[in-house]
Amino acid sequence: MTSYDFIAVDFETANNNLNSACSLGLAAVRNLEIVDTAYFLIKPASLHFSAVNIKIHGITPDRVKDAPPFPEIWKEAQRFFANNIIVAHNARFDMSVLKCCLIENGLDIPWFNYLCSIQISDCACMGEGVGASLKDRARYFGIPMGDHHNALSDAKTCAQLVIRSVKETGSDTFHSFCNRYSDPMMNSFTRLKPQKYFGPRYHRFQKIAISEIAATVDSFVESHPFYGKNIVFTGDLQNMDRRTAMQKVVNRGGSIKNNVSKKTDIVVVGVQDKALVGPGGISLKERRANELIEQGYTIKIVRERRFLELLNL
Repeated sequence: MTSYDFIAVDFETANNNLNSACSLGLAAVRNLEIVDTAYFLIKPASLHFSAVNIKIHGITPDRVKDAPPFPEIWKEAQRFFANNIIVAHNARFDMSVLKCCLIENGLDIPWFNYLCSIQISDCACMGEGVGASLKDRARYFGIPMGDHHNALSDAKTCAQLVIRSVKETGSDTFHSFCNRYSDPMMNSFTRLKPQKYFGPRYHRFQKIAISEIAATVDSFVESHPFYGKNIVFTGDLQNMDRRTAMQKVVNRGGSIKNNVSKKTDIVVVGVQDKALVGPGGISLKERRANELIEQGYTIKIVRERRFLELLNL
């Protein structure tokens, strides 16, 4: 089997059930160049397409009614996954789609590791003031998007984003970049517990009552960047759970808030779930923060890597 640096992957779905993949795009990278691509239209088990999804990707039941079902697509597509690292933008969504489709069709679960291109590009742009969506990151690096939400176009954009991030960090190869940055970003597909739905049927976060989080230290270092700051969290942190992160902020003199307002100082953005925030990958909290920044309010948007750096100052 052919080995690549990595494979960029993008799925589109017919509805809010993540076993309803209707298209798949793949972009294979070797020596920091896209050397192979593949695109598949997929006939889902149900031809129920939601109007929201059709508006996003433009695929209708008529376009896929004669397409091969997922098991036939997988016979050809699985060659890209064997012995390769997989990358996707907001990877948990795309990897959940893949795993749900495999489980739905009784297919073997392959072994591979995967990375999220949001975290990869965080290493190059540090994330401050840069939206997490594929469109925002592509714009930041000057990468042409092509036909956004076409699975192949988005897979190629994701691949180019990773290539640019590797180069921007001064790494000669993707593997040298991984040796430097990937721990703890690397994830095992076999260990993934996939989400099954997006939208109102899927609820991932356990509600945390911020009133229950009180400082456990006797004094604060007033020069710490979190001291006296109002801080809002959105998205999933990869290095610690939300409650632990909040506790660390409070122990440095910061105040946790549930919602973004004109009094917010810092918004900490983790990996967003398309299942919860939509295909753009931006939460309402982050959108609100960007709106206030445009109005002149001094709110900082920081990604996880920068948050951890600030935490340890």
